[in-house]
Amino acid sequence: MEQKKARGSLFARLLVPTIPSANKPPQKLRFALQLAFLLLIALIGLQFHNFVSAVLDGSALPRRPPGVEGFLPISALMSLRLFLATGEIHWAHPAALFILLAIIAMSFAVGKSFCGWLCPFGFLSELLHKARKHRAPAAKPPADWLDYSLGAVKYIILAFFVFIIFIAMNADRVRAFLGDDYNKIADIKMYFFFAHISFFAAMVIAALFVLSYYLPYFWCRYLCPYGALLGLISLASPSRIRRYDPPCISCGLCTAVCPQRIAVDKKAAVYSDECTSCGLCLDVCPAPGSLEMRLWKTRLRIKTILLPLIVTAIFCLVTGWAMLAGHWKSGVTEDDYRKLGVFYDSLEHP
Repeated sequence: MEQKKARGSLFARLLVPTIPSANKPPQKLRFALQLAFLLLIALIGLQFHNFVSAVLDGSALPRRPPGVEGFLPISALMSLRLFLATGEIHWAHPAALFILLAIIAMSFAVGKSFCGWLCPFGFLSELLHKARKHRAPAAKPPADWLDYSLGAVKYIILAFFVFIIFIAMNADRVRAFLGDDYNKIADIKMYFFFAHISFFAAMVIAALFVLSYYLPYFWCRYLCPYGALLGLISLASPSRIRRYDPPCISCGLCTAVCPQRIAVDKKAAVYSDECTSCGLCLDVCPAPGSLEMRLWKTRLRIKTILLPLIVTAIFCLVTGWAMLAGHWKSGVTEDDYRKLGVFYDSLEHP
């Protein structure tokens, strides 16, 4: 009985952080939203597993979940390139484009909010960070020079993709790539990358988990090109966390709780590509009116309780419009999946 209680209490501590702001309603909603999004992705993964199984064994194909295209970042960026150049919404994996547009819109409206409110990788990184905090003293962050050097890696990765897709390739080449057999079943190739994962890939993923345990948000902070893109977009966001002195009492609690190690108590406004608008600093502040999220430099204030509603509304509006407009379901036919799916391993990058 005592062992059961200990296990239950450890699980509760893992899910609910000990910082004071974590028990505030906005943070409970944030956790619920992150968990719900992770469960939605798990459901999409199960549905796609059934779809791929039916493709391989030749049975009747169940509904393919378009949401799986959220895991096709190259196809999404290619579709965005084509859309910006020609206004064309390519028929192969259009959901990938609109998921990307929804994420970009969220990060512009409320700086980098996808990372702090929905991203499953950010959520898992957060859980690893909490697990570490409850088992050992807080890990010492790397020296500033190393932190900045590692932080540049994700921008180098982003710059590589931007150069290849937006500069080196013209619209015709992008369209040819999107319509190629390789891209048609990019979702199946992605599925088998994890289903039949190589020893090397498994070791890399394991290393990322270990590094994220000891260095909080390792993937998000140093390697994620999506995070780099959204961080740059967030710098142009009309919403911004601002500090007012007075009534700020310089207690330092806002800086202490920031998962991205931003010195909030030293800034008049938080201009940082690392800020995920999680709202922890806002919820922990003991001095009313000293720390607020505002639109530009106006008096319009965004309360943290509104953040989950804004984030959810933007994501649902963009993806919902795509569904209603007929730009959600992929144009890759069942015959294409049956014909190409069994040869997924032999198709080469065009």
